[in-house]
Amino acid sequence: MPHSTMLMGTMPPTEVYPSERVIVMVSCVLSFLGSSLLVFTHALWPELRTRPRQLLLYLSLADLLSSASYFYGVLQDFNRTSWDCVLQGALSTFSNTSSFFWTMAIASYLYITIVRGTPTGTGLLCFFHVMSWGVPFAITVAAVALKKIGYDASNVSVGWCWVNLQAADRVLWMLLTGKLWELLAYVILPVLYILIKKHINRAKMTLLLAGVTLVSTFGSSFQYGYNVSVINAPAVFMQEFYNQTYFDRKGIPMENSFQMLLWSLTVSMFPLGGFFGSLMVGPLVNQCGRKGTLLINNIFSIVPAILMGTSKVAKTFEVIILSRIIVGICAGLSSNVVPMYLGEMSPKNLRGAVGVMPQLFITIGILVAQILGLTNILGTLEGWPVLLGLTGIPAVVELFLLPFFPESPRYLLIQKGNEEQARQALKRLRGWDDVDDEIEEMRQEDQSEKLEGRLSVFNLCTFQALRWQLISIIVMMMGQQLSGVNAIFYYTDKIFESAGVNKNDVQYVTVGIGAVNVFMTCVAVFIIESLGRRLLLLAGFGICCISCAILTMALKLQATVSWMQYLSIACVIAYIIGHAIGASPIPSVMITEMFLQSSRPAAFMVGGSVHWLCNFTVGLVFLYMVKGLEAYCFLVFCAICLVAVIYIFIIVPETKGKTFMEINQSMAKRNKVEIQMDKQKLNDFQPASETLKKKEEAHSASVL
Repeated sequence: MPHSTMLMGTMPPTEVYPSERVIVMVSCVLSFLGSSLLVFTHALWPELRTRPRQLLLYLSLADLLSSASYFYGVLQDFNRTSWDCVLQGALSTFSNTSSFFWTMAIASYLYITIVRGTPTGTGLLCFFHVMSWGVPFAITVAAVALKKIGYDASNVSVGWCWVNLQAADRVLWMLLTGKLWELLAYVILPVLYILIKKHINRAKMTLLLAGVTLVSTFGSSFQYGYNVSVINAPAVFMQEFYNQTYFDRKGIPMENSFQMLLWSLTVSMFPLGGFFGSLMVGPLVNQCGRKGTLLINNIFSIVPAILMGTSKVAKTFEVIILSRIIVGICAGLSSNVVPMYLGEMSPKNLRGAVGVMPQLFITIGILVAQILGLTNILGTLEGWPVLLGLTGIPAVVELFLLPFFPESPRYLLIQKGNEEQARQALKRLRGWDDVDDEIEEMRQEDQSEKLEGRLSVFNLCTFQALRWQLISIIVMMMGQQLSGVNAIFYYTDKIFESAGVNKNDVQYVTVGIGAVNVFMTCVAVFIIESLGRRLLLLAGFGICCISCAILTMALKLQATVSWMQYLSIACVIAYIIGHAIGASPIPSVMITEMFLQSSRPAAFMVGGSVHWLCNFTVGLVFLYMVKGLEAYCFLVFCAICLVAVIYIFIIVPETKGKTFMEINQSMAKRNKVEIQMDKQKLNDFQPASETLKKKEEAHSASVL
């Protein structure tokens, strides 16, 4: 069938307003002028004809063709398909597609040359030409030959002859003639931008740093989260086991009050063990190192895992209570040592993201325990001992893999005085040999702390130069645990049941809430380096504050106002989001960053102790609060979150992108002290810096 016979029917015209024509014409003129300017610049100044500008020239040529095509289309009213409609559609399709390809080519070239450091020759340029001219040309020829373009599409874009919007295969050809390549550009360009930006900041997530992060967080932090949640699902079966064991021994049933006491001990021994574990942090990390402490800590996981897993066979509930306090010690150590270990090994521009990873794996541990505790998996009469015993598996993995990773370079240099081992560890972690800048920064930190010595908890509490740092971590840790997260989880089941969720299905809702917690903590990993710690703390506690206030109103009114139950659900989800992005992950990051090497272990002991004591206190008094205040208990949590927001806004500084010394100096004014450093010692470091510059100049010359 001839082309004219196929296309020459009368088409309903698309009404185009004059204002639309003017806007498109102005944008076409501006695009034409900008592209022409780039072309003339390339023609007039030969010294500017570098390879990146060559690629920009080809992009400009594609944009020139596109703007000319659109300008012609705006001047026409394509009431019927004609040869000029087909030509305009073909030119715009070819130029737009080519423009997307050249944009991705420029980004790819920058990534290859900057990040990968791979030399580029004419072969790569030829490949870009084939892809950026050849592929669009082939698509355009195929579309014209198959009579797929040449139809008025002004209701999509003014002045555009494109595919037939009524055809059955319109989606396929809309994708092939532009939309597919546009979507690819939107996905690829941000990814390449992030990779290039990270490389320019001269710090990257090396395979070794990623490996040690995953191994330590899975082997230690994961267990903390897992053991927080693991006894919730099988609570009924475990209490039945307590009662049956007592009956087998005594021949009489256990009294309800005694059973409640035993179960309360089972629950409360975990945070109590966490408190004891926090007190052990300082001595262990100073004597055994960060990595050594994590390896020793696996004993406090593997032993109780075996005891709890065999408790039913041994017919003893006492070992479960004993094991809960031992595994609590494991959690107390890991919740403090893992952030310290990873924070000291990470470059400053990745320190926040890596520092949030322990909290991410805590939430993953909670979620995994919730999933495995479902009644159709291990939350059964026969499965609960296995559920409790699984906590030892991550510890075994860490015990075998962590020895292959380096110790904290800061611990090796500042506390052990072994510069060579610290240098080798840094080289492995960074993926390059030039680590002189970081070594020098560690030396400066060491010199500034010579007069302080190793600070104990008592010395830390009385040391004026760290007064506001100490108060800040106490406020943030208290805010984290006293902000109402336990109350939210306690009320979740009732809130969803009131919204019509079947009682047997509430367990799946709980898993869904856990998944939201994991997802938002994962989001925090990616946004902490761009938004900063302070903003996330303010946003997190602020969202929790508002959610608690609205939730109080919703819970009191849901009996009279039908839609209030859905507002309650929204408040629960909003609270989880706020806690996950700010209150939960950031305080541990701030402890790492606000203290130097000599005071950091003591600071983690204080912060960890406050964390676990508040956790233990909430467990003791919360049920009494609910009984006395009911839904109004959330107003107490609202007030605590508000106090945290005010304090953080006034006192807590932003630490993003700063060295530990810079953060320490920023707090010195508030503490009314002056940090003095031995100038003679610092002068001794100057030649190293000059040597480094010479090395960089020599390296640059060799590359050129």
